[in-house]
Amino acid sequence: MKSRILLALVLAAGFLTQGAAFAGLTAGDVHCDVESDYSMRIAPERITFTADEGGRVLALTSAGVLEVDGKPLALNAADRALVADLERSIRRIIPQVKSLAADAVAIAYEAVAHVSTAFAANAHEARESAERIARSAEELKDSINARQDWGRSSEHEIEQLIEGSVGALIGEIVGNVTAQAVRVALSDDPSALAELEARAGSIEKNVEQAVESRSRELEARADALCRQVRDLDAIESRISARLPDGEAINLVRLEH
Repeated sequence: MKSRILLALVLAAGFLTQGAAFAGLTAGDVHCDVESDYSMRIAPERITFTADEGGRVLALTSAGVLEVDGKPLALNAADRALVADLERSIRRIIPQVKSLAADAVAIAYEAVAHVSTAFAANAHEARESAERIARSAEELKDSINARQDWGRSSEHEIEQLIEGSVGALIGEIVGNVTAQAVRVALSDDPSALAELEARAGSIEKNVEQAVESRSRELEARADALCRQVRDLDAIESRISARLPDGEAINLVRLEH
């Protein structure tokens, strides 16, 4: 019985970790070897990129203006069109990133809810546990959807939120399982032992059935998003203008 219960806990932690990986993603992390040396912030009038090292700030506008540390960079007509295209493409991608991350969190927490409910002592406890998990998932999704900045620091903040939530949820499940295992052991009731073992044995199948199809759909969306992210690199590579230090504009970088 111990091994089956352990498997259920591992499954719960595993799906939460998978959700964390998606939820903490930036536009360049989705099944792509894409990196960026900038943190990004989206505002109604511009998209700002701040270099992780050196603090250089680039800003794009829908009118095709590219500012470097607050000063417009001289661009020809073709480059202005490319900058405007780049800005539009980023604005189109970011809501998809948020949606993907939020849906990944929902799938992960659904898996945990299955585990928690299966090990609840009674219907009341199962309902309360499901409600707590749902609230935790909604709070995390709201945090993701409210973000206007993306980069290493924001990714770390999201990961911390998930880790804190994961710790609380897994701790709750472990507590429930331990309490039931102790009660069953002390009762010396073979039927109670068999029932708890049966619940533990069914967890893997139930969780996989609940999330498998949705996970496949999530993977397909991630792959489609990856192609759009790669298109960003193609757009910026066609911009002929150079930064004041002679460097090319390189907001996203493909790793080969």
